[in-house]
Formats: sequence, structure tokens, C-alpha cells
Amino acid sequence: MRCTTTEAAYTWPHGAPYDGGTTVTWNVPGYGSLAATGASRRWPKALCGFSWTEKEGHTVTGLPDCRECLREVQLGAERPRGAW
Repeated sequence: MRCTTTEAAYTWPHGAPYDGGTTVTWNVPGYGSLAATGASRRWPKALCGFSWTEKEGHTVTGLPDCRECLREVQLGAERPRGAW
């Protein structure tokens, strides 16, 4: 449990799967939509660990269907700071 929205819920042992950077949503037919790093890679990898080739999917708008990916996007999101 975190006391404020600016405190991390947990720390990744080797950094976040996307190093806290911007994510994009990929739709992979048969597997739904997943969040992956915005960096260009030959083999995209979702925040949940699922990977595919660029030919198997395409980027889409909106949030991912994958609950694990969505959780990581929410935990890594920049949150407003200040008094509540």
C-alpha cells in the first residue's frame, strides 16, 4: 500500500520494463492489445513479458486490454504532485 500517489508501489530489481519511458499500445491478433516500450525494436516486448514480431501486430490508440500491462502503465505514470 502506498501513502500517496507519488510514492512507488514497488521497485523493479533491474528497473522498470520500459525504464519509466513512454509506452505504446500494440494489437496482436489473437492476443489482444498490450503495452510496450515506445522505443523501436525488431521484436517488441510487452510490459507483461509477452513478445512478438512487428509483422504480427500493429500499434493502436487507447489503453491495452492486458491487465498486467495496464497495471504497469498506471504504476509508471507521471502523477500530479501537490497538496490534496
